[in-house]
Amino acid sequence: MNTKRLSKIGGAWWLAGLLSVGGFGTAYAHHVIVDTDYVLKNKDKPGVVLVDARAASDYKKGLIPGAVGLGEKAGQVALRDVNARVLPVNKLEKILGDAGLTRENEIIVYGTKGDTGPDVVFWILEYLGAGKAKVYHGGFDDWTAGKHPLTNEPRKLPAAQFTAKVRPEVIATTDYVKKNLQNKEIQFVDTRTAKEYSGDDIRALRGGYIAAANHVNIPYETAWKDPEAAKKYAEKTVKDREGMALKDTAGLKELYKGVDPKKEVVAYCQTGTRSTQTYAVLREAGYQKVRNYDDSWIVWGSDEKQPAKNVSYFDFVKVNAAMKKLEDIEKRLAALEPKK
Repeated sequence: MNTKRLSKIGGAWWLAGLLSVGGFGTAYAHHVIVDTDYVLKNKDKPGVVLVDARAASDYKKGLIPGAVGLGEKAGQVALRDVNARVLPVNKLEKILGDAGLTRENEIIVYGTKGDTGPDVVFWILEYLGAGKAKVYHGGFDDWTAGKHPLTNEPRKLPAAQFTAKVRPEVIATTDYVKKNLQNKEIQFVDTRTAKEYSGDDIRALRGGYIAAANHVNIPYETAWKDPEAAKKYAEKTVKDREGMALKDTAGLKELYKGVDPKKEVVAYCQTGTRSTQTYAVLREAGYQKVRNYDDSWIVWGSDEKQPAKNVSYFDFVKVNAAMKKLEDIEKRLAALEPKK
């Protein structure tokens, strides 16, 4: 492997040699995050299937030619239940098989740049044993920026037999987390925002973080060139999603310098969604033992028996007072409406 191969992290090629020498992990035999050049070169090869993880309603914007869909819903919705927990294996096999996929395919998943949906699908594919799965981080945005052709319809493949070979070592259950809280050989990476970590932003019964002996907060979007890119895009202060491209090798090495590649990593967030992007980035970086905590904080934080730090609760007195004020305002507005 060419150790001087530069990473183009709008689609994220990393310096393979740098990753295997000097402490940022042992490089895998193949990349799991790929760029536009890789997709152009490989998407039409036998055994390679490109999967558009967006919802079918987004297809009106166009698809990469040859891409298949996973139904009407976005991939991260189709492959998980209403609580964002991964579906039972038999249901996953049915959905993927109906899309024409097999575990032996090289499956390249893409969506919107910076969106975690493709990472969710990638992680689930790895969980099911699809050993050649990849994620195209730049996705539809990088493809269109390169003025490459689009199509209006997803590719229809004959139904196939997707037979899972489950890899329990890439998923963390709540029981697994409980058993390993004091295990310093396991590193817990909270990929939520700093405010969620501190308990200031409460998104479960309580705020805070998992009280593990080896724990660090590294928000998933800090792996982007501009961690504020999503906010800027939503506020329309920038016109594109370029800031959501991943940092270069040096930037990512600095970001994760406190995470030992020789130890296991358990990534988590609110619902096990954002953490899948960190999962993919660490996998690409050569971390050999990475799990995604499927239940994540929404389950852990809502169970007061589970140890937590920075614990906070809603001030329901203030909440009720605010609701009373809103009710009063609504009554006043209603009184101002002309009577029929």
